[in-house]
Amino acid sequence: MSTATPVAPRRASLTAFTALRAAVVAVLAVVVTFSADHTPAFGLAVFGVFALVQGAVIAAGARGFAVSRIGRLLVVLRGAVFVVVGALSVTLVGAATVGGLLAVEIAGFLAAGALEVLSGLRRADASPVSRDLITVGGLELLVGVMLAILLPDSIFAVGVLSAWGAVVAVYLGIAAASIARRDGEAR
Repeated sequence: MSTATPVAPRRASLTAFTALRAAVVAVLAVVVTFSADHTPAFGLAVFGVFALVQGAVIAAGARGFAVSRIGRLLVVLRGAVFVVVGALSVTLVGAATVGGLLAVEIAGFLAAGALEVLSGLRRADASPVSRDLITVGGLELLVGVMLAILLPDSIFAVGVLSAWGAVVAVYLGIAAASIARRDGEAR
């Protein structure tokens, strides 16, 4: 009996999961790009909704892709970080300040990025997504550090969401297509 049969559904779901993550980040990039409003309130609202959705997608969809207990814990923690940051962002919209926006973005990007890189580096969880986790997590860390060092105004703090989102959406979209292609070659 061939071992390709059990792998195909997992790769198909991995393709769908990666494509869904790309779509969520793409929506963030499009919403910010085509909005003239780059106020702290808008930034907190859009980042909050994005983080809530991304957290739910990660926690619900990726649990099956980690092969170890620690790997599953890291995935759940990544999802939880996004959900907590999202809830905090949405809560702060009414009292939005540039400092509040920066604090939420920096904390969210640094925490999620560190967990994402750690997940990708775990040898026990080596999979087609390891490279993607390291790359996306590295970009999150880079954005978090950049925001912490530069302490920009709200236009930059909101605009960086669009730039990061566009890069990550394209990267994850290509990753999803690559996984699907590898699946097609394995059959």
